Amino acid sequence: MKIFIVIPKQYAGCGFYRQYQPHRALFKQDKIDVVLSEGVFKDDGSLGIDADMVLFHKSYYMPDAVIRCKQKGIPVIVDFDDWWHVDSEHLNYKQHKDKTTAAHMAILQAADHVIVTTERLAVEARKLNKSVIVIPNAFDPSYCDNKRVKEDKIVFGYLGGHFHGKDIEQLRGVNNRLSHQFSNYKFRLMGFDGSDVYHGYADAMGVKDGPFDWMERADIWNYLKFYNHLDVSLVPLEDNKFKSFKSELKLIEAGFFKKAVIVNNVHPYKDLIKHKQNAMVVNKYTDWYKHCKYLLQNPNAITELGEALYETMQPFHIDEVNKKRLKFYEHVLKISNSTSGVRCSSLPCNHEQRLHSPAGLS
Repeated sequence: MKIFIVIPKQYAGCGFYRQYQPHRALFKQDKIDVVLSEGVFKDDGSLGIDADMVLFHKSYYMPDAVIRCKQKGIPVIVDFDDWWHVDSEHLNYKQHKDKTTAAHMAILQAADHVIVTTERLAVEARKLNKSVIVIPNAFDPSYCDNKRVKEDKIVFGYLGGHFHGKDIEQLRGVNNRLSHQFSNYKFRLMGFDGSDVYHGYADAMGVKDGPFDWMERADIWNYLKFYNHLDVSLVPLEDNKFKSFKSELKLIEAGFFKKAVIVNNVHPYKDLIKHKQNAMVVNKYTDWYKHCKYLLQNPNAITELGEALYETMQPFHIDEVNKKRLKFYEHVLKISNSTSGVRCSSLPCNHEQRLHSPAGLS
């Protein structure tokens, strides 16, 4: 089975977790044949896809390519890890409202099959396409050098992209209150890039209020190392419709690094967390301070919560999730062969020449 994956030259979390990482794992197990490419057209304008199926991410597709693939009988799959209607607080709200949302809905309707991260998101996607499957984000431990860098303080760390300004506001004032009672901790902002957004994050976390530092930005191949520089992962998330369709990824990452988490009791997390069993669960603003205080007073609970979260997250191991992914691809291939009578994967394919990615699949 040969899968053509359209992916940009430079990509971040969604490209890594939804396209690169799972297919690298399947490739290394000799389960599938993979081509990663930035585009689908040859220099002469012809379609440059010789594969059983083509996989696009929601942001990396070309309408003309979708049409040409369908004309040739190549199944088109699109992957969505977010809802296509962003909330008004999103930094790209105007762009989405004016253009991107319509484009995302168009590819949802045009694709032969849709992959999404959660069942909640699947409910929305099925309003536009009948063939929707849930394949959650997963973790590949081969990327994980799980070894805490020794420090003499308990570190509460935050990892998040540019679209979490209102989320992180929940932490405002917590550092200040803790600093009057404890000296054995530090707040740490991961991925600082010098932007106004991250200066705002630092302000909310208490850069001027208590023990605080940051670690500089890292690319997608290195950012997981941040987990080796924290003890407790802070996972604030607003309770709104757009964010309720996000995935469990922050819990998955923290769990596989055996980190304790303090997390809002909202979707997509609430069905996975149990207070003081595998997480410290936030139901109201004052819980952020209360839970940080509890962990500082009971440091053994940090280890216990991390171990428990690790066990909770095992269904999200890459090998487990890829069983479902592979079964889905086999289903797509079976449907395609039954309708076209042509088995594309029988075409010659040189193992050494089929990988077209800046990073390869090594």
